[in-house]
Amino acid sequence: MTNLDIDGCLQPLGPFERPPVIAAAVSGGSDSLALGLLLAEWVAAQGGTLHVLSVDHGLRPAARAECAAVVARFVALPHCTAQMLAWTGSQPASGLQQAARAARYGLLGDWCRARGILHLALGHTADDQAETVAMRRDHGSTVQGLAAMPAVAQLDGVRLLRPLLGLARDDLRAWLRARGESWIEDPSNQAERFERVRQRQALAASGDSPGLLR
Repeated sequence: MTNLDIDGCLQPLGPFERPPVIAAAVSGGSDSLALGLLLAEWVAAQGGTLHVLSVDHGLRPAARAECAAVVARFVALPHCTAQMLAWTGSQPASGLQQAARAARYGLLGDWCRARGILHLALGHTADDQAETVAMRRDHGSTVQGLAAMPAVAQLDGVRLLRPLLGLARDDLRAWLRARGESWIEDPSNQAERFERVRQRQALAASGDSPGLLR
């Protein structure tokens, strides 16, 4: 799959300003990189602006250089700005991924609110959605919880948008490869101490993702 319809993905999530102004969280991994590049093309076609934000959680020595590479990639594109944000808080001994997630959303939301930016796009895919449903199921979630991640949510006045929820990670990677793009592989995505990683591996082995998504 080499063609992705970002306009079709965004249409149900609007309305947007004319011209549109959107922020996007981009780590440099395949999902967020595809999101950023798709949005960059979309805003450029409409004379809008994309603000790319890359968060350094300070969890790995290479993270800062990876964020810097993301910034360099997107500042070179028309209609784009890019900036690194850094988590400088203390890191807990347990619940690290949850703490990092909360810090990330805090940094991103604060940045958007300070500049009056309403829309913040996130690179969650259908694969992430299946993992989320599986984790909530295993924790005994109610029907409401099993609805999983919404395509649009509110974060203290900022609209969180997930335009890629209907797309598979493999399709995004095929699109990136067709463009000659490379992405960052975060080693924490292979660390079995994290529940999401264990669910990802289990779903890959079982093939249960389509049923969970249904």
